[in-house]
Amino acid sequence: MNNKHRAIRLTSIFILLLTLNSCIGISLSIQMNKDGSGKLTMEYRISKMINNLGALDGNESMPSIPVGKTDWERTLNRIPGAKLASYSSVEEKQDTVIKAVIDYKDDKSLLLLLDSYGDKTSINRQGQSGKLELILLKDSVDNSTYDEDLLDLMRVFMDGYNFSINFIGQGNSTLAVTDGASNVITPQSSAKTVLSGKSVSYSIGIMDLLDIKDGLGFRISW
Repeated sequence: MNNKHRAIRLTSIFILLLTLNSCIGISLSIQMNKDGSGKLTMEYRISKMINNLGALDGNESMPSIPVGKTDWERTLNRIPGAKLASYSSVEEKQDTVIKAVIDYKDDKSLLLLLDSYGDKTSINRQGQSGKLELILLKDSVDNSTYDEDLLDLMRVFMDGYNFSINFIGQGNSTLAVTDGASNVITPQSSAKTVLSGKSVSYSIGIMDLLDIKDGLGFRISW
């Protein structure tokens, strides 16, 4: 589908995750230093078969994700304190696997990378401690505009594609799963979590996101 090659502004990693016309698996890792700088690593897999199926569903007008190195560089030029440290793209038999490593200067740069609209993320610091709040979904995913037969096909082909988030700080960190209103909830039974340690993480199947009814977010403390 031609529209995946368009360069667009990276409005929000999480919004892009839900543009099902590309149907991706995505891994997001945040490494934070004591001074607030760090690295953001984003790796995503684009299923060639599902990407082609998306064209049949009339979703060409939906936004696509940065694919080429030039796309990423153009996007990051708009974000003060962020620069592309490395980029790779590998064509596998079924997927295109893209990995971008971004250096960010401070909290402001990180927040712009995660959510340029500023209504889904926040960071509060107290000395060397802090708290990062992220909202992935404010409410349930609206899949009413998608044909049920297409969704059934997607569930088959997207088996094994996951969304995951990982945070690595300088000391012990904790991760709490929240709903779309930032209320702490029990992690979904289908999710795999590490809730305490130097590295905390959450992983769930892409299609399992469709079954979440009250939104999804994360509260990471260090």
